[in-house]
Amino acid sequence: WGDGIGGGSGGRFPVVWSAPVPKASVEDGPVVAVLDTGLGAHPWFDTGVERHPDGSASSLGVTFPAGHDPEDHGVTIDPVNGHLDRLAGHGTFIAGVIRQHCPDARILSVPVMWGDGVADEVDVVRALTGLYARQLIATRDGDPTRAVHVVTLSLGYRHETPGAFDDEEALFRVLRGLAALGVTVVAAVGNDASDVEFFPAAYAAQVTTGAPMVSVGALNPDRRTVSVYSNTGPWVQAYLAATSVVSTMPTTFNASRRGQVLQPADATAMPAVPTRGAVDTDDYSGGFGVWSGTSFAAPALAGDIARGLGTRLAKGADELGERARKVVAAVLETAGKALEETP
Repeated sequence: WGDGIGGGSGGRFPVVWSAPVPKASVEDGPVVAVLDTGLGAHPWFDTGVERHPDGSASSLGVTFPAGHDPEDHGVTIDPVNGHLDRLAGHGTFIAGVIRQHCPDARILSVPVMWGDGVADEVDVVRALTGLYARQLIATRDGDPTRAVHVVTLSLGYRHETPGAFDDEEALFRVLRGLAALGVTVVAAVGNDASDVEFFPAAYAAQVTTGAPMVSVGALNPDRRTVSVYSNTGPWVQAYLAATSVVSTMPTTFNASRRGQVLQPADATAMPAVPTRGAVDTDDYSGGFGVWSGTSFAAPALAGDIARGLGTRLAKGADELGERARKVVAAVLETAGKALEETP
């Protein structure tokens, strides 16, 4: 499995942003599960977050060996040169997109992807199965604080033989099971500028009962044109702005690169000269960066759906599913109007 970022999506780089810290309601907010690289250090995620949330019998997601957590310092693949991993900070960035679209969202961070952007199918299916078990217990016990309302997936794969489903029944079974329990799944469609189906996003239309599953591609900042790298096709159900997005990055990131220009301070000059330099392109201590890709359309849509669900959440699976269908229909109608207005 890959991350869905792919070629043509553009690189990340740090920015300064003075947005206020969202105040998440841990008890009452809608719950969004993020299956990705994990979640790094950032003031936005001091509250309203579960890292490695509980499943039915154990914590969900991959436990990274020491030094291999892509959300810690971001350097796990190239320690000799100290370059950031290709997908370092990916999960933190996604979590920030969700919080921008739904400040009250409670985030369940489930690590399944490594710093190179690769996830093992077994880990993904196991994590989704754990979420299914968690949801089953929550609905059985009538415990809305442990319920999951939206799952966002910014990863996937293509078939070697398009149209074949023979080896994927475990994945599709758990996706259908989550829908039956009222969980909406949002999946990114990938960034290969292709119309060839990308899974699990392309499976969305097959989820016809319970809460919906939605496949989502990327729009440019004008919100009227599809980004050139985004996959398209009749299997893509929606598009949201996902190019040049500003979001959160782990404040612990400051890898080996340095600004190309650095002029030390000179207190003897008249007037005194401060230290001046070019930007350090892998210093994210400011906490924010810019990135592009359908990976960020999925959490944007997930956040919009979570915001539509609101804080007065249904408890039973049938009620959750019915409310989710209404909210998703309204969100997709709003998103679709932008493309309909394209000249």
